[in-house]
Amino acid sequence: MKRMRDEDILSFASKGEEKTKSESYSAESTGLDNSEKDDLFEEFEPEISASPKENGVSDDAFGIITTGIDPLEITEAGARITGYITTSQRRKVRLGKYAIVPYGDEDLFARIWKLQYLQEFAVDDATEIHSRRMLQSNTTEEVDYKFLAYLDPICILYESNDKEGVLSRRMSDRIPRPNTPILPVTDKKKIQTGLNIPEEGIFMGHLSVGGELVKTHAVPPTVPYYLRNDYSMGDPLIFRHMLVCGSTGTGKTFLTKNILRQFISENNRYKLRGSEERKNPCLVIMDPQDEYSQLFEDNPEITESDEFTFEVEDVNFGACRNTKTFVSKVNGEAYTGRSRAEQIEFTIPFEMVKNNSWLIAPVGMTELQYVGVDLLLEDYFKKPGQHTYSGFMDFIDNDVTRDLYVESGKIHESSYDGIVRRVKNRALARVFDQPARPISEILGQIFKPGQVSVFPTEYITNSRIRDIITLTLMSTIVDNKLNTSGEAAVKETPIILGLDEAHRYLAKAGGEHSRRLISKFADAARQGRKEGLGLFLITQDPQDIDDTIFKQINTRVILNLSNDAAISTMKVKKEFEKRIPYLKKGQMIVQSPDNSDMVEIMGLSRCVVKHV
Repeated sequence: MKRMRDEDILSFASKGEEKTKSESYSAESTGLDNSEKDDLFEEFEPEISASPKENGVSDDAFGIITTGIDPLEITEAGARITGYITTSQRRKVRLGKYAIVPYGDEDLFARIWKLQYLQEFAVDDATEIHSRRMLQSNTTEEVDYKFLAYLDPICILYESNDKEGVLSRRMSDRIPRPNTPILPVTDKKKIQTGLNIPEEGIFMGHLSVGGELVKTHAVPPTVPYYLRNDYSMGDPLIFRHMLVCGSTGTGKTFLTKNILRQFISENNRYKLRGSEERKNPCLVIMDPQDEYSQLFEDNPEITESDEFTFEVEDVNFGACRNTKTFVSKVNGEAYTGRSRAEQIEFTIPFEMVKNNSWLIAPVGMTELQYVGVDLLLEDYFKKPGQHTYSGFMDFIDNDVTRDLYVESGKIHESSYDGIVRRVKNRALARVFDQPARPISEILGQIFKPGQVSVFPTEYITNSRIRDIITLTLMSTIVDNKLNTSGEAAVKETPIILGLDEAHRYLAKAGGEHSRRLISKFADAARQGRKEGLGLFLITQDPQDIDDTIFKQINTRVILNLSNDAAISTMKVKKEFEKRIPYLKKGQMIVQSPDNSDMVEIMGLSRCVVKHV
């Protein structure tokens, strides 16, 4: 005799509520034998209705809270909440999916953290005979198994008595009743409140789970993820610094362009210490691949549908016409890049080395050699007249000078000779004091509110020259921001510094040279909130960034990483850590404790500016 399925029992139970006893089926009234009745039951297909039930619960419910498997409990240390998922909804349930369990006056907002199948009936399916049958013809019915989802309570959603209609959240302090429905979250406001996501700010992407966008009943149906950008809870989070990390080819530049573009808006203004006046930020970008100058151009692939979505979700898009490209004059090199923005040439005057000796002191010098370089520079800059790199070379590459320092015991002879060998470099002669305006004289052109200032370095073949240019700009910003008498153009302008390949310049200290730079930049990172300096770091090796700076970074955007050392450095929750190597292009995890719970988001499929 064939076994009756759960669907048949449920369907006949519901029919029975509408029928009288005289209308019910029985062996006597139908005149059918048992085999015929079973055939009748097997052929019956229950109606599926999407309309709400009488109790107000829609058929969209995943299932119900159950105590049949595990006890239902919630403690200060955690919770054990189990739900039975109905057969019709099992394909929709995924790990990490968000759900609502209503209390009536409040809602439990939760995440599915575990899925489990249990046998409904006492059978042994781990046998050779059973496995062969299933391989030949898999006739397994979903109703033969219990499908369980374990919920991790995130918070309680409630409406404040003082502010009607305003949704708030608090820690999970109530236990749901057994048999309460488990519902998908279709209200955008509930999702944003449940995950503590701001309703406005710097757009970064759309909430997703396992690479699938979270959909709601709103128009558009996606849930935007914003980075807090106002003063309601302190300073805007960009001044607590950001890090974007991902392996090569994961879309770091594409994503970075989309995020940085959001800061360039007439309405986006920030305060500086000691003043209530608000100014647009200056976006300064170190561009090692000659890609960010395309912020100057529109993306021709953006459609009207894209524009509608962007406008509804407050996404800034389109060309930043106030973009300028600053090209370092290097002997023997010429910039022939793709930038169509206005180009301004500059040179690095040797005078800047006076307070920044690491610009000419390469990594690898001994500590005594660093001390010697500082001493030589100090004495050289005391000399009257113009100070140039060639003049400094003439000063130290002189037997009289050498004898003076060696015989007096100020510098050991081996250290002195090592300094001369390392500092006497053709690359340095090609970058200092070239025929162009010194960078120190054009700070007012570089640091303008509302301007995008791009510094390309791809055209330079020598890596040491590229590093000198980047370090010079970093030092210029930091020195003037931290100095009470710094240049007004830098001191009085909010600056967002986009630093690609950040691990090259902020690596863990490997000598006196690195320690000085790291120390100075760590001070800048700590004071960024007060001085209006936001660091936007991009790297594929986050594990190489010095800890003193890494700890100052509040918002971390993690794309696909395959390096175990890089993944462990990010220190994300276990459930998210396992996803990192499987993230697709554009898919990312956002770790920003002062902005929201840790979430997965999907970036835009189109770049808001030109991207080739």
